[in-house]
Amino acid sequence: MLTAEEKEKLSQGFNAAGERMNSIENNIKEIEACYKTLTEQFKRYGKALISGTLDGKDHQGFWPNDGMAKEFGMHVLKIIGANVKTMSGAGEGSNLVPIELSNWIIQKLGTYGKFRKYAAKVQMGSSAQLIPKVTADLTIFCPGEKNVIQASDVNVGAVVMVVKKLACLTALSRELDEDTAIGIGEIVGVSMARSIAKKEDLIGFMGDGTEAYFGMTGIVGKLRAIAEDIATIPGLVVGTGNAYSELTLTDFRKVIGILSDDADDNARWYMNKKFYYGVVYPLAETAGVANIFEILSNVKGRFLLGYPVEFISAMPSTEADSQICAILGDLELGAILAERRQLEIARSEDVFFMNDLVALRGTERIDISAHGVGDKNEPEAIVGLITAAG
Repeated sequence: MLTAEEKEKLSQGFNAAGERMNSIENNIKEIEACYKTLTEQFKRYGKALISGTLDGKDHQGFWPNDGMAKEFGMHVLKIIGANVKTMSGAGEGSNLVPIELSNWIIQKLGTYGKFRKYAAKVQMGSSAQLIPKVTADLTIFCPGEKNVIQASDVNVGAVVMVVKKLACLTALSRELDEDTAIGIGEIVGVSMARSIAKKEDLIGFMGDGTEAYFGMTGIVGKLRAIAEDIATIPGLVVGTGNAYSELTLTDFRKVIGILSDDADDNARWYMNKKFYYGVVYPLAETAGVANIFEILSNVKGRFLLGYPVEFISAMPSTEADSQICAILGDLELGAILAERRQLEIARSEDVFFMNDLVALRGTERIDISAHGVGDKNEPEAIVGLITAAG
């Protein structure tokens, strides 16, 4: 015989199960409705394809027009609603870009950002952390059989990383969002990724700690901060003159000569494309290095004195006195991009409600440090060529 309490619990269990079944039934009905709609679209597309009535257009995708593609996408999003996350603390009209598109956009950061691509990337667990850095390795001994092994110390320093938020915001008309919904997220998302990656490159290579670089210091800033007199900075080779036309291949060879041995295997040149073709390439032609295959082939690999060359749009292309115009080094050994939160792209219809606009926002939380440029005593993993003071 069941007690009153047991009957109450049993009743609650049946009620909960009934509510769950109703929820499942509603989901099944929604899926059936979606399936019916998609079936009609497939049939409609098939008839149009067979009859050749696709408006005379050679469509690249499966759907014959953007309207059908958008309708399909909206039905899919209704079923897999978990892929559209509501932002904490945001209004009901705010949500993230679908996960698949967001991940694809994030991957574009590596395509557009050379600093992000080659620097050491560290995932931070808090907004401020100390990243360990080995400044001197252990000493190796040969003690012989049964002899005591002499102890030595590994010198470990620390790189202080404090993340800052990088952000961008744009607004689009609802009409544009409605009429081109399939492509607009991709277009704007790629633009945001490209813009943030360009800013990362600007900070990572040229940052001097000022407001223009959000207080972060990159390679050029760290090298220049070692000493006021550029001739006394071990990690810099002062060029033959202050003009690009005065630089010589010997200047570039000297840069290789001061690079730390540890950084040699994975070292690359980093310079502006205009600097490469306006300064480096003419030097090679004058030396008789350029040949017909190199000039006429479609091979994009670029090398200078045995080291690969990467084009950095953030680096200078117009000559100036005391200008670091070329960098050589292993960024994985000498630079860090610390990431607390990767690029996140969100959409809101609430922000510009009165203007009937849709807002798109991109944010990330990072810090950048070029710790491997050496000091007043010796160069390290990243070195450079600087024009003369004039």
